[in-house]
Amino acid sequence: MTARYPALLLTVTLVLLLSSPGAGEQGEVATIYNRPHEAVLVTAGTPEKDKSRLVEDPDARSGWALKADPADKPGKGYMWYEYTYTQGPGKLRGKFRLKVADNTNPDPVALIRGNIANSEIKEFGRKHSEIPVRGTDFAAAGKYQEFSVEITKGEKGFGDWGLQTTGAATFWFDGLTVEQVSRFTIDELLPLIDRPVKPASLALASGGFRVHETYGLFMPHWKVKEAIDVVAARHSGAQRTQSHLIVHSQNTRLTGFPDKWEELYKHSVVVLNNVPAKSVSIVGTIMLKQYVEDGGCLIMMGDTHGLVPGKWMQSVLGPLLPVEPGESKDLVRSPEPLPLQVKAEMKDLDWTKRPYTLYYHSAEVRPKARVLIYSGKIPLVVECKVGKGRIIVLLASVCGEKDPKAGGVPFWQWNDWPALMAKLISRASL
Repeated sequence: MTARYPALLLTVTLVLLLSSPGAGEQGEVATIYNRPHEAVLVTAGTPEKDKSRLVEDPDARSGWALKADPADKPGKGYMWYEYTYTQGPGKLRGKFRLKVADNTNPDPVALIRGNIANSEIKEFGRKHSEIPVRGTDFAAAGKYQEFSVEITKGEKGFGDWGLQTTGAATFWFDGLTVEQVSRFTIDELLPLIDRPVKPASLALASGGFRVHETYGLFMPHWKVKEAIDVVAARHSGAQRTQSHLIVHSQNTRLTGFPDKWEELYKHSVVVLNNVPAKSVSIVGTIMLKQYVEDGGCLIMMGDTHGLVPGKWMQSVLGPLLPVEPGESKDLVRSPEPLPLQVKAEMKDLDWTKRPYTLYYHSAEVRPKARVLIYSGKIPLVVECKVGKGRIIVLLASVCGEKDPKAGGVPFWQWNDWPALMAKLISRASL
């Protein structure tokens, strides 16, 4: 019996990642998307810019450096620029490693620059953070020294770093190191963004039954499309719209997600099918919170990239969810298959097939929430009312394969699973 987990193929060119032991956040494993340190070193393959030349340098960390020499390339201009992608929201510090031939010049010999591109924070679009480095700022001639610039990053965006020469002196550059100085909590990030404001006259659509489903990992196994076909037999004109998860170092996002108020409010149900909170963004989660409070229904899968690993509990929606984190932050593998058990309103399905799950997220049910599906004392589907709407969380996972000794069937292979999923979707109309 093997679990299905995604394989990630990475292509690395110029950027060399250096990660110290530890995590991007306390208790969090460091990954390609949250490394606390990232170094972009000058290597033999680094291209020269208008005012720099690639040279061998035994003092440089890689043995190579970019040299700005007014006698070779006179005048001011760029000698290097590059982007970094792996840090999370918070304060970043970029440390430029430079050495100068003559440290007696009191005038600026270089300009170091840091900026965040493609960000949602209010500071985005401001003039670059640019700091002059004078010859006299160096403690000694011919010895490398670090000079820093700090910038603020939101959920979106990436570091945009640059180095210019003023043409006043000869100096060398062997690379940039970026470190995460601090990480923003949701409460710290909220004041830094322009919060979306719902149009005063906007209300949820009353005609038809439209469901939006995010297209995340393992999405087809949850049978939402088939469930909507069941719903369509009861609701004339039931429709499904979709968005697709794009995981990229610059920006993890959902293409096609209803991120405009008018589009979001056309839907009776939004199914967050195994996608992380950052793909919706902090702005999107603020809108979803208002949508639910105004009567919308939100269904969220746990699974490998959803509820817990997707950091939904740390999002704007976290306090509204029907569950709190349990002991484990990862999927729990049950030693034995967990047969699904349900409340009375779902007893009309074919339970003789004994649908079960092998993996689940441990969670504590909040006081006013209601468990709809469970296995013994383990909650698997939990619901709560939020304002005029409701949130339903699925804690089971579609990981694992059929166990011939289990005497049942994995729930997502159960013929009646689409009908059960349809019952969950239809709770939007209760």
